[in-house]
Amino acid sequence: MLDNHLFLVSYILNNQPKTAEIRAESNTISVNQARVYLEALHAVNSSDRISDIQVMGIHHNRPHQTPGHYQQQE
Repeated sequence: MLDNHLFLVSYILNNQPKTAEIRAESNTISVNQARVYLEALHAVNSSDRISDIQVMGIHHNRPHQTPGHYQQQE
């Protein structure tokens, strides 16, 4: 099973702040990769309409692991 990584992308489209979630097999995506995704998502012909792209990885704990602050000390 391949791990899918989740990324939160914040950006400005037509002077309005927006966000989108992107899933990728890679553990990183570049701003340029995010731009290509956003241009396709919004059917934008001009990349000038999308600006201030920021990519942040969203990391979740594995289901079989207990976060350290929930573990009981022996």
